[in-house]
Amino acid sequence: MTERFRSMPDEQLGGALAVLDVDWPATPELAPRVMAAVRADRRPRVVRLPLSRSKRMLLIAAAIVLLLAGAAVAAKIIIDLGAVVVEVNPGTPGPLPTPSVAPLGRQITLAEARRILAADVPVPAGLGRPAGIWGDEITTDAGTVARITMAWRAGPALPAIPGTPYGALLMRFEGRADIAFKEVWEDTGIVEGALIHGSDGVWISGTHQLELRTSEGPVTLRVDANVLVWDDSPFTMRLETSLPKAHMVRIARSTRPGTSSVPPV
Repeated sequence: MTERFRSMPDEQLGGALAVLDVDWPATPELAPRVMAAVRADRRPRVVRLPLSRSKRMLLIAAAIVLLLAGAAVAAKIIIDLGAVVVEVNPGTPGPLPTPSVAPLGRQITLAEARRILAADVPVPAGLGRPAGIWGDEITTDAGTVARITMAWRAGPALPAIPGTPYGALLMRFEGRADIAFKEVWEDTGIVEGALIHGSDGVWISGTHQLELRTSEGPVTLRVDANVLVWDDSPFTMRLETSLPKAHMVRIARSTRPGTSSVPPV
């Protein structure tokens, strides 16, 4: 039968096919499957390139230039800052969780934090003694990495972070494994460049979302405060307050790498 069809002229073949009674299967509903797959894998993959630190900083600076030029209107822009990945999306976010403080881990002393990181833990001279220090260790594909968090109580000079009793939170991430993902939307947030100790960073203002990997599992949080993230290789720093950018940059610059401005607590 197949050979016979192949030998027919086009007009004769068309007539033969027209009289065939073929029971075609029903067309499956593809739209729900496609949408489910898109929602399950909505986050673009971040590919780490084997670049030197100086070249990677140039790429971060270039991404910030694109943001300032309004290039994020048409597409997402991803800024890789070591353990923290910032994703800038066009448009407006959907429903977000209520503001809250992330699980901090177990409370420790500054001396314990130094032992966990096998390095000195700088404390911002601009903030003074923290009210508490916490440590959390997270298992990743690259092994176990630590996150040290310092917190300062809110006061007249340090407005409270919405949803928390604190006026400032400083997270110090160990290693280069992706531990924190920040989603910012153009219509509700601002992303600007910042320079800390010669390293490029980003300052984020406005409502955005933080996805954080913790020892208790991943958590998703809404952030209404301002955030400054910078690379302090081999660590990544994340400062959160309700203060303006200039003030936060001064605090970050008062955090000298490898030194501590206060005695152990």
